[in-house]
Amino acid sequence: MHFDCWCRWLLWASAFFVGFGVVAAIAPHSGLFDFWIGEIDNHFFAGEIGASALAMRSFLMGPLGATIAGSYLLQVFVIAVPFRNREAWAWHAVVWATLLWIVVDSTMSAIAGAYFNIYLINLMPLVVFGIPLAATRSMLSSTR
Repeated sequence: MHFDCWCRWLLWASAFFVGFGVVAAIAPHSGLFDFWIGEIDNHFFAGEIGASALAMRSFLMGPLGATIAGSYLLQVFVIAVPFRNREAWAWHAVVWATLLWIVVDSTMSAIAGAYFNIYLINLMPLVVFGIPLAATRSMLSSTR
């Protein structure tokens, strides 16, 4: 694929995750997260979550969703201008930020025995962002 196609892919994928983060923050019980929340409830609460744990999860989804939305909004701007201009630092910023999140999140999930989080949450962005990032590396103006 052409460099501009990969840029559009990355831009739209990043914008999707901005929206995903906003929904996670303001509507965590919308049904969009049932697949993941069900796994959390089964793993940590044997399927029966109490009212105080439910309240804590509702609260934590706010900062989690806001963090997701904010980091991907920053990525939208990085991809829209410097990445599109083939500036190597922008490619590195997106690659290393993505890898840092996936490695830390997956490690902590594995330590907690919550392997479902790795395959339900982390693998999809690794593929969605990994493919275009791998494809565009050789198309940069400089890969220092």
